[in-house]
Amino acid sequence: MDVKKVGLPCTVGKQTIHHTLKRQIIVNEKNISTSYTAEELVELLSRLPAFAPKPVCKFIINDRILFGKLEQKKESRLFIRHKFGKKVLQYQMEQLQSVDILKY
Repeated sequence: MDVKKVGLPCTVGKQTIHHTLKRQIIVNEKNISTSYTAEELVELLSRLPAFAPKPVCKFIINDRILFGKLEQKKESRLFIRHKFGKKVLQYQMEQLQSVDILKY
């Protein structure tokens, strides 16, 4: 019994669906920073699981631009690991002006 599996429509369909879903995910990642306020975006970032990679963000705090990753949020305090450092610094939520996701 020779069975040829060349050009099966179900295989092509799965690849198309996979690529379509991948494109939709990329579109959603680009829109995530513009569709939420800074407080909502920080809340979403703080709910990421511990094993998930944390995205690099641009934070504007007291008219200063900081690049780093949100490590933790406790009550009204933010713990941000700066992009070019190993220290985690603490900031108040009231000082936060905006958040943009740069790289996920």
